[in-house]
Amino acid sequence: MAVWKQILVVALWAGVCAMACMGQTDAGQPGQANVQGKVVQDTSGVGIRKAMVELKGTAGEQAPRYSTSTDASGQFQLEGVAAGQYTISVTHLGYWPMNWRPQDLVITVVTGQDVSGLLYKMQAAGVIAGKIVDGEGDPLAEVSVWVAKVGKGSMATGDDQGESPEGEGGTATTNDLGEYRIANLRAGQYLVLAQLHGNTGPPPNPTDKGKQKERAVYALTYYPGALEEKQASAVRVIAGGTATANFSLMSSRAYHVSGTVAVAGNPTHSQIILVSTTGKAETQNLREGGQFDFPNVTPGTYMARILEMNLVGDGQPPEVRSQVISTPIVVNNADVRGLALQGEAGGSVTGKLQMEDREPVSWKEIFVSLLPVGDSGDAMIGAAEMIPATAAVKEDGSFEIKSVTAGNYQIVIGAQEDKWRDYYTKSVLQNGREVADTGFSASGETALEVVVSTKGASIEGTVVDSKGQVVPMAAVVTVPSSGKLGRPDAYQSERADANGHFVLRGINPGEFVVVALEVEAGNVRRAEFFENFGGRGEKVQLQEGEKKSITVMVVGESGE
Repeated sequence: MAVWKQILVVALWAGVCAMACMGQTDAGQPGQANVQGKVVQDTSGVGIRKAMVELKGTAGEQAPRYSTSTDASGQFQLEGVAAGQYTISVTHLGYWPMNWRPQDLVITVVTGQDVSGLLYKMQAAGVIAGKIVDGEGDPLAEVSVWVAKVGKGSMATGDDQGESPEGEGGTATTNDLGEYRIANLRAGQYLVLAQLHGNTGPPPNPTDKGKQKERAVYALTYYPGALEEKQASAVRVIAGGTATANFSLMSSRAYHVSGTVAVAGNPTHSQIILVSTTGKAETQNLREGGQFDFPNVTPGTYMARILEMNLVGDGQPPEVRSQVISTPIVVNNADVRGLALQGEAGGSVTGKLQMEDREPVSWKEIFVSLLPVGDSGDAMIGAAEMIPATAAVKEDGSFEIKSVTAGNYQIVIGAQEDKWRDYYTKSVLQNGREVADTGFSASGETALEVVVSTKGASIEGTVVDSKGQVVPMAAVVTVPSSGKLGRPDAYQSERADANGHFVLRGINPGEFVVVALEVEAGNVRRAEFFENFGGRGEKVQLQEGEKKSITVMVVGESGE
């Protein structure tokens, strides 16, 4: 069974020490040397002062660390560094690394031999600033403004499984003059969007006699004044520059959506959530008798979800019962009142894990999760689909995931302990049908039989560049060679060590492409990842329990 992991973003230059983690002594002592270098601006070559420089040993948690800062000319020197291999990090607020390769961040210190001539170029960060006004040009205060680098997922829908990487997004709130400023951005193209929270809108126009009863609210607006992302214009940020993005918030007619929800039992606390097809969500606590009233809902199609919570005791997490409303709520040019909603309690997915040879084993270190997949095969991302979707496995191998929304899923089995790394999920049966690769449909009560094998395949190898030199710290991943969405444990990930060496374990049988990247991998389950990088990896055919050694060439961010 593979220890399933999502691709982790590894920031090599994050989190510098405020002081050396070991005492530093003169370089003349045995087993020590000096490390010298310079940090400069990428275009002018001018030194950057007060940049933080840290060395971190690669020999484990107890490895030595050293840190210092650059002087007025950008020079730095670390004295009395013990012999060994280190990763180096350089940080400075307002600057970002410029075309650093993984191998640039690894140095080897040899006894009595100073390391000198290190040069690290950094690019000045950019800024997006502007002013948010209403339709008549008056400033709007307390408006939330977001920016997201183009191609990194939609900030409105959370389409990329988490926040933007550091330096590729940011937020701000307008002041009393309607002004905002978002700094420390990497150069590139950005989407800018703004929203005034609190369901407020422009005041009624006194000249529109007879129409004052029509309500309007400020809607989520993209620069330069669009209600949909496809109509937005990107803002170009250059290194060290300030891009301006002034625009007006768009307003939309708003309507009441009200009614009652039939709530089972006597929950301590219940909420109703309306989620639009664009990803915008509104939440409200249910009142006495299950009543609700959303006063300012903009036109669109919404799905409703009910969360019932019971407090079970001090220090204990609340019990959460999730229900869905299968019928969409359509808001179009009129209030929607008098809804009588009947929640459809999510079903459950139960099952039992067993070893292939039926050897007894304690399963209490294992957890089971469900990964929603859409009809197109894409992984579905969103909190509404993921509450709750994980359960611990009992010692006898049984599990139960409650309140599962009807839909299509793939099963993910994982563990924190390294001893499970060579195991893989061999079979998942639903009503006698194999669904490990295809996923399964959950509706009502769903039962699965899961077989785990100790005979996971493995790939060991080295990452090299076009000249055959090893590339340390590269991100190495496996993806199905077909380019189609595969089972979760087909996507293994690991960081190469300082010598470019990597090991991927617990892989299911099949044909894969092994890709090594200089940059963070992102969401490798997306079709775009295979389109960009699948043709530049190393194909590997694996049988059950097979171990293969390969050499894979590193790929740049653009696939070159």
